[in-house]
Amino acid sequence: MKPEEYLHTVTDQIRCAGARDMVEEELREHIRDQAEAYEAEGMFEEEALEKAVRDMGDPVETGVALDRIHRPHMSWGTLALAGALGIFGIVLQAALAAGGGDVSGSDGLYWLHGHIRYTVLGIVLMLAVCRLDYTVLAGRARRIAAVYLIMVTAGILLFGSLYAGAVYIDVGGMHVSVPPLLYLYIPIYGAVLYDYRGIGYREMWKPFLWALVPAWISWRVPSLSATAILLAAFALLFSVAVWHGWYRVNRKKILAVLWGGMAALFLAWIGYGFLAGGFAEYQVARIMAFLGKSSDSSYVSEMARQFLKGSRLAGGGITKTSGLWESLPGCNSEYVFVSLVATFGILAGVLAAALIVYLIIRIFRISLRQKNQLGMILGCASGLVFLLQSVMHIMVNLNLIPAVAINLPFFSVGGSQLAVSYILLGIVLSVYRYKDIRQERRPEKQPEKKIRTWSLGSWTITNRSS
Repeated sequence: MKPEEYLHTVTDQIRCAGARDMVEEELREHIRDQAEAYEAEGMFEEEALEKAVRDMGDPVETGVALDRIHRPHMSWGTLALAGALGIFGIVLQAALAAGGGDVSGSDGLYWLHGHIRYTVLGIVLMLAVCRLDYTVLAGRARRIAAVYLIMVTAGILLFGSLYAGAVYIDVGGMHVSVPPLLYLYIPIYGAVLYDYRGIGYREMWKPFLWALVPAWISWRVPSLSATAILLAAFALLFSVAVWHGWYRVNRKKILAVLWGGMAALFLAWIGYGFLAGGFAEYQVARIMAFLGKSSDSSYVSEMARQFLKGSRLAGGGITKTSGLWESLPGCNSEYVFVSLVATFGILAGVLAAALIVYLIIRIFRISLRQKNQLGMILGCASGLVFLLQSVMHIMVNLNLIPAVAINLPFFSVGGSQLAVSYILLGIVLSVYRYKDIRQERRPEKQPEKKIRTWSLGSWTITNRSS
């Protein structure tokens, strides 16, 4: 059987069309390598190819075996975990709505119905995204990133509105929060880093530019929490890319410059905020309250502390949630972790935190085991959003850092942040789904150079040709 005939028979057994080219390329390379080995032993080229093909075994049996390997997979554990977190969030919001009533400033059921709608919408989006081939970003990431940033900027300028201190984009009766949209850019930035593989010192400014633009947009919105999450995620993703040897640079030197620059940027930001009036009055008040320099502005943090202090080990009483609405602004969003502990007890808070931690661990485990480096960086980017959001939210709720507006994935009420959380999970599921289909392409094998030498009297001429 000829090699092409053999390859055609094998790939006919593989049902996933996306895997056929990859399998065919790998088998062709294997046949070629084996044939070259036989030629080195003294066989003629045609005879060596025929023997190499026979060594591959029956094409139908080989194709069936490869079909079992190279097919889409679903991470059912991650999917079940996402469903459990969604149900947990709905139960919490239902408990808060039961005690909220008109105390919340509007019917507490309004927030519950919205949370349920966006949870269902998010799950639908997650399932749709997980079926998309994430490798479409390869080679197109910079164009996609540019279009995305232009669309977000245009949306803010043309349809932006301010509500309760937050900026929304109003389109078709929908109110889309800007920070979650910027979080969705983080995986795109990971793909941009992938596209820049192979660059050296002279082009090292380009990945930084793609990071500074969305951070500047977030700063101008303004959203301190989103800016901090974006910068931290970009720096960590860039560090991962450098550590994996994607760029022709000294890894240790570049990472030292990166994190030294991040520290300098943080100090400059603090100086600008306090000395040059870069912070808004409420932001200064929150920081001063955290540092104990002000008592009036620490009301929300003090109430959160009181609710945590009065929480039971298990249970807290759903009928008492009216006190949360009256005393703790943002009890169903920025301080939802406090509400969870106050409503269901400390064990419920530990369980919720454990579920989120387990989800994050699963995401990074899926990502770091990928053979495709693009899939690895996309999964890590999505996991960083959950990690940074969750850590910052819980630290704010425990009064470990100054109060900032930050939601807890899957638990805080809201539409945009819920939808984006599920879209990010869809990206992770897509990476897992195509883990045995979209593998990293091996570099083309360079032909060996032949050395020919001619002697002409006392002169020796050497010619190197491929």
